[in-house]
Amino acid sequence: MLMRAFAKVDADGKLSIPNNIRLEVGLKAGQLVELKVVGASKKKQLLLSARESAR
Repeated sequence: MLMRAFAKVDADGKLSIPNNIRLEVGLKAGQLVELKVVGASKKKQLLLSARESAR
């Protein structure tokens, strides 16, 4: 399944995750999200994962 959405980074560096993505993944306010940079140097991608804890 592929779900696609767009968001802008604001002047403070914050990014809002679009509602359709939050609903699909089941993210709730205050939930921890893990961010990873993956891929080769010119093909880097940002991977977001919902987490229950930091470990």
